[in-house]
Amino acid sequence: MLKKLNSLNFKFGIITFFTYMLLVTVILVACYNHFFGNTIRTYENIAQEILNHASDDIIIDHIPDYLSGNYDRDEYARTQAKLESYVSYYNEIYYLYGYKINNGSNMATVIFDAQTDHDTVEKLGDDYELEHDIADNLDKLERGEPIKSLVDNTEWGFLLTCSKPLIGSDGECKGYLFVDFNLTKVREKNQIFILQLFCVVFLLTLLILYGAMLAVSKRITGPIEKMYNALKSFKFETTEDREQNIMRLRQLKIKTNPEIQSLYDTLVSTTLESYTYQQEYKAATEQLGAATEKLGVASEMAYTDALTGLQNKNAFEMTQNDLQKKIDSGESLQFAVIMIDVNNLKYVNDTFGHDMGDSYLKGCCKIASTIIKNSPIYRIGGDEFVAILKDNDYEIRQTLLANLKKSFKLIYGDESKKPWERYSAAVGLSYYSGDVSVNSVIKRADNAMYEAKAEFKKKHGSYR
Repeated sequence: MLKKLNSLNFKFGIITFFTYMLLVTVILVACYNHFFGNTIRTYENIAQEILNHASDDIIIDHIPDYLSGNYDRDEYARTQAKLESYVSYYNEIYYLYGYKINNGSNMATVIFDAQTDHDTVEKLGDDYELEHDIADNLDKLERGEPIKSLVDNTEWGFLLTCSKPLIGSDGECKGYLFVDFNLTKVREKNQIFILQLFCVVFLLTLLILYGAMLAVSKRITGPIEKMYNALKSFKFETTEDREQNIMRLRQLKIKTNPEIQSLYDTLVSTTLESYTYQQEYKAATEQLGAATEKLGVASEMAYTDALTGLQNKNAFEMTQNDLQKKIDSGESLQFAVIMIDVNNLKYVNDTFGHDMGDSYLKGCCKIASTIIKNSPIYRIGGDEFVAILKDNDYEIRQTLLANLKKSFKLIYGDESKKPWERYSAAVGLSYYSGDVSVNSVIKRADNAMYEAKAEFKKKHGSYR
């Protein structure tokens, strides 16, 4: 169980799951805030419409008379009845009332209070203590200025309060008209909707992640773990141990995306080359009569690619180090680098088998060796080669590059040949021009090669 918890598949799945869930939660919270904000703005618009209509029904200049007791009772009753009609017509209204703000205190005098099912009516002239959120705006209320809408959790529920100053013909504020909406149920519905949406998204995310993790496990993490477990079991004490190492790798039979496939192919090739070197070295040392000769063969094998017969990555690194020393010492140099990357090797391997793939790779090497006769070519990867051009080859570097491209283009275009005989490779060239390192020259050649490979893929398509 602990081994599974420490596996790459499990760790990747957990990280991906929590990343997705965090993203989903943030998005849903943002959606809820935006959605509920829109709801508040909608009710604010309704409130302003109600306040505007209701204020038109009030004879504002008569408010001081109402408060002094010297007023027409029928007129006041008609106004009160009109306000109560708004409560009946708009179900959303929780309270509709008018106050005269008393300067210097948190108390207000009731002007109007529309009858509602859930509250008793305050009478004209009654004193009423302002709620804390309204009292917080007392300085503006005393000056007769409009105040912003208020949203607050109260003992009556989650209320939205909107107001409008009642300005008389003399320009003085005679009082304020307020309307309250109880949005408790609206908020609860929004919260339930977001929760339900979260559950749906959660389940969909689980299904999508499960499918994605299966794909990732099959194509990426699974092959990597197979290679890792195989490498953990490697032993090097005896020849049988080394043969078992190679067998373990080959038994994996990994066929996946290009990057992991290339890693696997390189691992198999490197293990096989190491085994070959050890065998040659052992045979050389065991034959005492030809010890020196055999040792020389083994040494040469250490710098020779077993499949193509070209020089290998070890030999290239020695050449690269030698060139770098000359650059560091200030020696005048002339050399060029040609990078060669074989096209469609994975396609041939997957479709026709590794034997045909090996034949295809050797055929590409033969074309390169035929054109670049006087300069060393190194195999530095499964399908990557590099040539260092000096002397006369350096002088005719552009001709050699053109001949390589032409040869590969002609043979790839010959549709009468078998697929594994239609050799193709991307080629790039760069030359030393006062660089501080050999790597910078190689990098430019590599970039030029990848541009050529991109053009090939764009035109013909490729597994690689």
